[in-house]
Amino acid sequence: MSEKKKSLFDQFMDYVDEFEKRFDETFYSMLRPFRTTRPSWDPDKLCLVPLVEVQEYPEEVVVTADLPYVDKENIDVNATETSLDIDAKMRTAIRFERWGTIQREISFNCYHKSIKLPSRVDPEKAKAEFKGGILRITLPKTVSKQKIEID
Repeated sequence: MSEKKKSLFDQFMDYVDEFEKRFDETFYSMLRPFRTTRPSWDPDKLCLVPLVEVQEYPEEVVVTADLPYVDKENIDVNATETSLDIDAKMRTAIRFERWGTIQREISFNCYHKSIKLPSRVDPEKAKAEFKGGILRITLPKTVSKQKIEID
């Protein structure tokens, strides 16, 4: 059997797809030194990665996450001494459509983010609050030094 030859249009679309892929890789690799990343998602689990800010203070680490379309009851936060996982189910799915060389559409119904913390924390003393779609988690640092009495 002979392989069917691609049409000129299909060859052009392959070229455009490859160009878009290489452009994205080059553009985002140039931004990497500025600690800028593009929005991420997991199309298999239909999860978006929320925007997150991690701030380190002398006594605590504060993590702020933007979780629009989420109710407080649908947020699950788990912490260890070195990491934090945020999972949240949206009350309504978010649908993205892309019109361009190829039309793509996808709907997302949850958020997921795993964060490596900059310092060791005490997860048992962590506190979280959720207001207006913003999740704020305060994680006290563990004591890393202790005064030793000299006899």
